[in-house]
Amino acid sequence: MDHFGIGAAIYGAARVYFQSARRTGRTTALLDGLKDGDRVCCATGDEARHLERQCRERGLQVQVFTLPPNQAFQVFDRGTPQGRTIFDHGWVELYYLAALENARAELDHLQRQASGFGAAHFETRAKARELANWGFPSDTTKKGAR
Repeated sequence: MDHFGIGAAIYGAARVYFQSARRTGRTTALLDGLKDGDRVCCATGDEARHLERQCRERGLQVQVFTLPPNQAFQVFDRGTPQGRTIFDHGWVELYYLAALENARAELDHLQRQASGFGAAHFETRAKARELANWGFPSDTTKKGAR
């Protein structure tokens, strides 16, 4: 549990940045930098088809493929291209958001595993009562905990 909200703030800032970067020419810049033999990894089929069409219109011999950001290691299953492997901006955004979510989940797991049992797991009495209403055990060692 991130008591300070740092993870949520970073996640939110990333989302704001990604939204503010829309329509700023990232795809055009990518296309301008591509060379024959390069390959581009996209997160979705729609993004890949759109990029393939733009590459064809420019006469670029570029391989465009999709790969889920949570399976990034599978890029190595595709061999080594003649040119560079580039991840498009949509893929990179999803990759970073997933990494932030994984960090949040890992921190939550670490805190839960490193804590004692019982009341120490509950942030407040109100939360303990709420959890008890949903079937989680409450702290029975203190008067009025329920």
